[in-house]
Amino acid sequence: MQQVPNLQEVIQDQQARREMLDRFGVYFLRDIHDQEAERFCKSVLLMAGIRQNTDSKDLTIYINSGGGSVGAGFAMMEMLYKVKRDYGANVITVITGYAYSMGAILFQAGDRRLMGRFSMLMLHSPSWIISGEDHKIFQDYERLSNQYKSVIGDLFAWRTGTHDAGWWRRFIYSGRDRFLTPKECLKLGLVDEITTVDESYPPIDIK
Repeated sequence: MQQVPNLQEVIQDQQARREMLDRFGVYFLRDIHDQEAERFCKSVLLMAGIRQNTDSKDLTIYINSGGGSVGAGFAMMEMLYKVKRDYGANVITVITGYAYSMGAILFQAGDRRLMGRFSMLMLHSPSWIISGEDHKIFQDYERLSNQYKSVIGDLFAWRTGTHDAGWWRRFIYSGRDRFLTPKECLKLGLVDEITTVDESYPPIDIK
């Protein structure tokens, strides 16, 4: 008869795994929402503090995410930039599968941005579900949407150096889902390096 795992042992095992990842400065990111943003920010702050006086200040964020909340994603980005300033952390972001929408935006916070050969990045206009009084919907929320457009356009222009903010706003807010291969991301300046499979696998031609 198969023995049922003891709940306390399972909890202790997961806690031990989390503590081990904290010591190595590693975080795995999936869906982006308020609860995940709180966990992420606490973990990143802890990892940066632990590693402040060590030889390696690298924090590695592995992203396999379909995106999520814009507000939660920007909270995560704020924390990453805070630990860079306050703790001298070096943030490495790695796409290991896919980074869509807010996941693709958060990816840009890395000092070094890596992308797996079989990964995909997607940019598109955010989706909004709102209700309320007319003047709030057509004025206040329009102002909020325009602010996000401005911030995102400036961010991509700054991180890529390939086009100005206006170009990026038009590209991202085109009404299309922009699915981008590693090769396309490299040409657009969205990634710094594509990780290889092995030396025998065909190389990527970026011409």
